[in-house]
Amino acid sequence: MKKINFLFGALAALAMGGAVTACSDDDLDKGIDNGVAEVDMVRYLNVSISNPTSSGSRAEGDPTFEAGVGQENYIHDLYFVFYDAQRMPTGEYYKMTFSNNETSDDNGTFNPSGGDGTASDNTQGTAGNVGKIWQSTIEVKLSQGQNLPSYVMAFVNPTAGNANFVKLSLDEIEKEKVTLVKLGDGHFPMSNSVYYGDNPISGETNARMVATPITTSQLFKTQEEAAASPAIEIYVERYAAKVNLTLDNTGTGDAATIKPFDGVNGYTLTFVPEYWRPNTIDQQEYAVKHYGLIGANNTPNEKPSYADLINNFNWTWNDPDYYRSYWACSPSYYKFNYPRVSDNIEDVIRNAAGDGAYNHYSQYPYDLHYFTYNEIAQSKILNPDGTAAMTGAPTLQPSIAFTGNKFAGAFYSRETTASAKAWNGEAALATGEKFNPLATMASAVIVGRYKVTADDGTELPDNSTFYLYGKTGNNWNLYTSDEDLIKAMVKQQNTVVKNTAAQGETPNYQPVPVEEFANFVAEHPSYAVREIAGTPVAGRFVALQLKPDVTGYYWYNQNSEEDNKYEQITATNINNVNAELLIAGYARKYGEGLCYFSVPIKHLGFPENAVVDNLIKFEDCVPGSFGLVRNHVYNLNVSSITGLATALRDPNQPIVPPADEQTYYISAKLNVLNWRIVPTQNVIL
Repeated sequence: MKKINFLFGALAALAMGGAVTACSDDDLDKGIDNGVAEVDMVRYLNVSISNPTSSGSRAEGDPTFEAGVGQENYIHDLYFVFYDAQRMPTGEYYKMTFSNNETSDDNGTFNPSGGDGTASDNTQGTAGNVGKIWQSTIEVKLSQGQNLPSYVMAFVNPTAGNANFVKLSLDEIEKEKVTLVKLGDGHFPMSNSVYYGDNPISGETNARMVATPITTSQLFKTQEEAAASPAIEIYVERYAAKVNLTLDNTGTGDAATIKPFDGVNGYTLTFVPEYWRPNTIDQQEYAVKHYGLIGANNTPNEKPSYADLINNFNWTWNDPDYYRSYWACSPSYYKFNYPRVSDNIEDVIRNAAGDGAYNHYSQYPYDLHYFTYNEIAQSKILNPDGTAAMTGAPTLQPSIAFTGNKFAGAFYSRETTASAKAWNGEAALATGEKFNPLATMASAVIVGRYKVTADDGTELPDNSTFYLYGKTGNNWNLYTSDEDLIKAMVKQQNTVVKNTAAQGETPNYQPVPVEEFANFVAEHPSYAVREIAGTPVAGRFVALQLKPDVTGYYWYNQNSEEDNKYEQITATNINNVNAELLIAGYARKYGEGLCYFSVPIKHLGFPENAVVDNLIKFEDCVPGSFGLVRNHVYNLNVSSITGLATALRDPNQPIVPPADEQTYYISAKLNVLNWRIVPTQNVIL
């Protein structure tokens, strides 16, 4: 047995479709009539997973691509499925299974392109467009009456529950969706690379190439004849996008990456990272790469022409010379369904299911998933109360923990892209509600806690809750107790008043004195209060609210028809009162010190001039500016953390990055087949 070391790029070569030769009449031998099998038969096809860099057209070490390593390259199950000119399945599929990445010569030849093919050598020998090479002859079994194959698809390590793909037409396969992009055994699902190029079967130029073309001249009666002929090259892509986030805080003092935040009166905040993972990620992805456009009135076009697409991009998104493309549309791309704040998630559920418990993943109201701290920490989709895994939820790749004072290791994510109409507000105009641009795009979220140190050196206990409310000078005021915060907020309100005049005298309404702070709470406004106020409230905020059943207080009801518009506060109008109290402002609650930084992940189309004064101008970001695309690698390097992290009031609060503030400062360069590199994104937080 021979160890094999299979590269993604090589598979990429297998799936995308290489050069084919023209058909000749001599190829139509006995048993074939006008492209139809007259009898049951077997033909042989020489198939190669190849490395185009061998032609010398791309130099080794080209920084555009990154070699796969280890299990990124392994093959366990390999299916070849054949289709006729009408894109319908024909013949029997051909399956190969490799155990422990070993194969005999009977199963083909593996060329590691620079390695010896052993399990210890799992790196790609070249750093070009395509990786390692595998080649073999495969059987094409046809039953009487079946059409000869015109196309072949390669499905590598297909996901569980997707075994019926061998019976589907190409049109049906393009509608299939998958959840897992890395299997439990460590293998990576892959399928044909999709791009726009010339189709020798249909004669169409700039056609959408999904399956690899086959001509009759490439089908032979014997294995020996097939093996002696030029191989058909198929190029495949991993379903996964690979994200590396680097944060090294092993330095000390001025050399430390994480700097204390000193923009707080009397205190210093030091961010302590715990985990990171991609956030705002599509729930599923297509088994075959999709291209689409959004037309008038947000109408989706899931099969646009090349002419339609070429007018939509101002960067190189299609690369037929290398059998690949650098953009795609995930299922959520067509939906325009995004929350503005974390409350929208729970509120949508409440509106759909009444007050019943949200206890099944199918009830999740958005196509993108917004993780909570508890979900990130436990690497599970949880019930809203965070106590147990949610029924029907997919298995998650573990979040990457901050260990040894650094983050290390790659995260493999589902493909997630959005239309520029979503993040620049154009599509929102049709719905009458402007989107939160940061909620439309994949991001890398770093969660952790603040360590709070007073100016005299005293440290608050670990995991202490604190609040930021108002500023004195240019610095935030910090409150370590509910009581102190409520007192400060009571001083700022004039909505709730009491009558200080003696009985029988003219009423004299004055704001409630601070001494009566115990009649108030600082909490996140309820659904009923937010409905009356008519405004979404970001999850990190708490507001001053009057406790129920409090008597003896009044409020000014400007809509009252009475001459004296001061009304006594009762259970009937307390929600109206609390809606008015929101004008006292919000405090940021760092529940148990929890907080996060969120970095939108830029793609190859991002225009660097869209960053002004360290802030992204989303209206200037073109299609392809953000997103995670399959078989691309994204490298994010956090070079410094100096800013203020976004508060999490609760570990079960979904993380919807705030629209009203960008808490990161970006000078980005992206790194994204082999793995296509999206240049390194350097981030200052």
